[in-house]
Amino acid sequence: MIKLVLAAILLALSPLAQAQVVFQDEDAVRAFSTQDIEENLIKAEEGDVRAQVLVGAAYLYGLAEKGIEADHEKGLYWLAEAASQGAAEAHYELGRIHCQGLGVDKDNVRCEEHLNDAAEQGLRSAMIDLLVLYQDGDSELDIEPDEEKYLYWLVKTAEDGLTMSMENLAIRYRQGRGVERDLEKSFEWIMRAVELDELSAQRMAGEYYQKGMVVEQDLVKAYMMYDLGGGPGIEAKQAVAERMTEEQIQEAIALSWQWQLERNSYRPSSNGYRYQPDVSDREPISLTSD
Repeated sequence: MIKLVLAAILLALSPLAQAQVVFQDEDAVRAFSTQDIEENLIKAEEGDVRAQVLVGAAYLYGLAEKGIEADHEKGLYWLAEAASQGAAEAHYELGRIHCQGLGVDKDNVRCEEHLNDAAEQGLRSAMIDLLVLYQDGDSELDIEPDEEKYLYWLVKTAEDGLTMSMENLAIRYRQGRGVERDLEKSFEWIMRAVELDELSAQRMAGEYYQKGMVVEQDLVKAYMMYDLGGGPGIEAKQAVAERMTEEQIQEAIALSWQWQLERNSYRPSSNGYRYQPDVSDREPISLTSD
């Protein structure tokens, strides 16, 4: 009977201690600026984790439009309450406080612990902060650059959809820097960023198609990628064009134009097309399925 009662108590308490990103599907900035402080204070006292995060942030930074002046002690209290319930945003703010010394002494241990708690729950801002921290280090916090931890968060942020990390990971796999050299994985990460319409990744993909690295050489796709990537890709596109027929160039332009129409994301280069082809009857572009 005692075991059953204890199990019931633990089951009742577990949601409070469960890790969570409180504002997963909500605009946190808007929630912060438009909050009803008096109502949230009541909810915070009752243990509402969302209210504790909002009230904690209001006191930490001040919220003039609501008549709240900055009070670090109260801010730290409510954020600590929310963090004890597993709120990722509260851990993130507490991490930043100790990393930057906002109202407290800088503390590298608490800085890393809180940021890691937030990042492991999938809070992207915390993951990025750790990525930068372990890449560059922080002399004031006595934290040295850490290649192993940097690579860990590079993968995590890439998997979370951060195109900058996808590209950096692709470069590392291509060069074999910190990881075993693997051109297939490099190309895979490039194409994931390409699908998110990242221009620099499209220029990188152009080189793979141009040289036939990992994939079969395809000058049409190379031209298309360089056209979409623009900037430094213009000269590469011109060089590829010298090896293409007029029909191939027109097909590459048609693919680039279709890509832009499908994503409502237009490039300056499209204004200079000799023609804007009719692509209305084409199947949607899917490069990853090739």
